[in-house]
Amino acid sequence: MNQINLKKNILLSGSSRIAIMLVSFLTGWISTRFLGVELKGQYSYLITISSFTWIALDLGIHKTYPYLLRREPENKGIIFSWVLLQFVAEALILGTLGLLFMQTWSRLLSFAFSPWHILLVVGVITLTKMQLQLQMYYLGRDLVKQNSLYQFLNSFVMLVLVGVGYLLLRDVNRLLYVLLAYNIGMLAALAGYTHRELFSRFWQGFRLRYILRAYGMGWRVFLSSLFIILLIRFDVVIIKQLLGDFKQLGIYAVAANIVDMLQMAANLVGGLLLVKMSGLDADEPRWRLLRKVFMVFFLLLVAANLGFVLVGKPLLGLMYGKPFVPVYDVYLWLIPASFGLAFGSLFNTYLWSKGFPLISVLLPLLALLSNIALNYLLIPLWGIKGAALATSIAYILWFLLILVYEQFSSQGKLLKHLLPAWQDWKDLYQEARNYLISLKNQLLHRRGYT
Repeated sequence: MNQINLKKNILLSGSSRIAIMLVSFLTGWISTRFLGVELKGQYSYLITISSFTWIALDLGIHKTYPYLLRREPENKGIIFSWVLLQFVAEALILGTLGLLFMQTWSRLLSFAFSPWHILLVVGVITLTKMQLQLQMYYLGRDLVKQNSLYQFLNSFVMLVLVGVGYLLLRDVNRLLYVLLAYNIGMLAALAGYTHRELFSRFWQGFRLRYILRAYGMGWRVFLSSLFIILLIRFDVVIIKQLLGDFKQLGIYAVAANIVDMLQMAANLVGGLLLVKMSGLDADEPRWRLLRKVFMVFFLLLVAANLGFVLVGKPLLGLMYGKPFVPVYDVYLWLIPASFGLAFGSLFNTYLWSKGFPLISVLLPLLALLSNIALNYLLIPLWGIKGAALATSIAYILWFLLILVYEQFSSQGKLLKHLLPAWQDWKDLYQEARNYLISLKNQLLHRRGYT
């Protein structure tokens, strides 16, 4: 089994992730202005419902792919075949059921679906699920560069389409158009992900028993992932239920999207950490990795949130328009959530790297239950600010529960290895300085100055 160069992968993915985050930010900005407050609320609601659906269909198997591929790389064809089979079957079944029972779905979800809404939402579900599975497939094979390229392609294609709609299309159904752009962006990325394998005999040696074994491991990942996604997204459903106002939901969605943008880097590094940690048998090397990543993310989150506090309100008015200025006050209540979600995601990856233990299911469940209870308590009192406060408490609780559990199970050893000393900060500064000097020298060399 080849060794994973985590530093190289993080630097490679990090540089591309900056570009992806910039493109995603521009896409979110333009699409929000294009949709307006109410349609933004409707779009967020449909994307949230879609995320619940695809994770239920996935049953957690995509999170097992890096673990399986690091330990049994010869079975990559089986995994790729299963990804394609799922996509075809789910697209046909969900599309048929959606169209046949369209009125039922409209009544159950309190949304006036048309056939186009149904087909595009089915596309969001199946294409998102397939792309996430292939992302993990590529990470498990240490194809980090290609994975980053195809993710950027997805974001860039959607940016172009949304930009065209915003600049040139006035009479189009804006919600349907943005959903269509989402689907086309995903299709572009999937064309990249699949072209390497489609013309090989990837189906040879397919064994359903191997896939069932993966699901046997994946059920814990499924429940853990389900509870995490519910923890992150269920407040959208509760706001819709209690307030019944897509405008309020649109305001909250933009604030929550800022937290999501900050978590994107945590998800990226978490996926790379899972691949790296799955090949480690001892806890101490895992703790050392976590400590470094923890330090970097702490600094990034402090800088990002401080910047938002200082210039967020005028920036929101300038970028999105006056109706979105209330996002600022809502996000202030979500600042603790940005720390809790990023650190909780990273430390949950550590739990998964130990073979997906049952505790990785129980802890997000406890945080989810607290989030639901707090939302029902605080939203009637303070509206979407109450939802933000409930979310912050629940995310911090999730992170602290993981820390307490690991400190107890390691017999008090975790925090000794995890908490950074002054020398660790000095070493981190020196590493960053050396990297910037190396980068500067490479640029000068390419320009012919050395």
